[in-house]
Amino acid sequence: MRVRRFAPVALALSLLLPAGAAQAQSDQDKAAARSLWSQATESLSAGRFDEAIDLASRAEALMHAPTHLIIVARAQAKLGRLVLAKETYLKIIREELAPTAAGAFRNAQQEARDELAAIEPRIASMKVSVQGAGGRKFQVKIDEQQVPDALIGVFRPIDPGQHRVTAYLTGMKPVEEAVTLGDGEKKEVSLTVPEGPLPSGVPSSSTDDPEGTRQPATSSSPQDGGSKGGGSALTWIGLGVGGLGLAGLGVGIAFTVIGGGTQGEADDLFAACSVAGCTSSQQGEITQRDADAASQKTIGVIGLVGGGALLAGGVAMTVLGLTRKPSAPQQGWVVPYVTPREFGLQGAF
Repeated sequence: MRVRRFAPVALALSLLLPAGAAQAQSDQDKAAARSLWSQATESLSAGRFDEAIDLASRAEALMHAPTHLIIVARAQAKLGRLVLAKETYLKIIREELAPTAAGAFRNAQQEARDELAAIEPRIASMKVSVQGAGGRKFQVKIDEQQVPDALIGVFRPIDPGQHRVTAYLTGMKPVEEAVTLGDGEKKEVSLTVPEGPLPSGVPSSSTDDPEGTRQPATSSSPQDGGSKGGGSALTWIGLGVGGLGLAGLGVGIAFTVIGGGTQGEADDLFAACSVAGCTSSQQGEITQRDADAASQKTIGVIGLVGGGALLAGGVAMTVLGLTRKPSAPQQGWVVPYVTPREFGLQGAF
């Protein structure tokens, strides 16, 4: 059997979907980001710093906001990850906000400046050098993280606390040293590599292919076989699938419009109380309307995508059925497919 994917179906479906579907998805992302920010704030207050970073990072992935990043920076600082926290604070500070940006965004920038000034003096620095390599290639890791060659022999910022520095040479036993750094401490670490190969029976380390052995890629192509299917049954199936697609589109458009109205109500409530601060009752009402809007728009998007795929597929099958010459009957199948980057139909005849 020959498997076919109908590229024209994907193009037809993209023309059928209204522009409001993309906006509906954006509104859902905004509501979800707002909920994740609220959860991240609670986790930070409760001392669950890793959880706060995860939740705030998810919110940032959905919709950029300095208020998301400052939660990440604060949690990183609490965990002692001062170098990462500094970079996150700098990202907030260096952003050029629009004149119409929310006051909360400007407050986050000022708070980032103040908090960065407090953690910068605590960041330690360390210089690692390797003696006795004699021109042989070596690799250095700090806490099992490879150090770029450009950072060997120079001071680099590092979090205070305990660290393990290791040097690897091919055919030689790794050389390790435990290092403890205090807040703002500056320290040099020199690792001396022994001369000569290891005694027999001692395992050696290797810097060759540090990422692991590459495996050859395999590929396969579909076998070109089978015969062309013929017509009238496929035509009737196409008409039925197209009718279902029209019904799905109707449902999708209706729920998209309803969800947009609900989302607008949630946004209006949030804007009305954001200046003076939302009460718990108002926050609960906003959250409920966000949830209702998300559910309605999800149904709308499903209806639009599914209905559009079915309609486009029905048209394609009808055209194929009308244009192909009849032949001996054979079994075949056609199903819609949806991926993050495309959607359409695939089948075999």
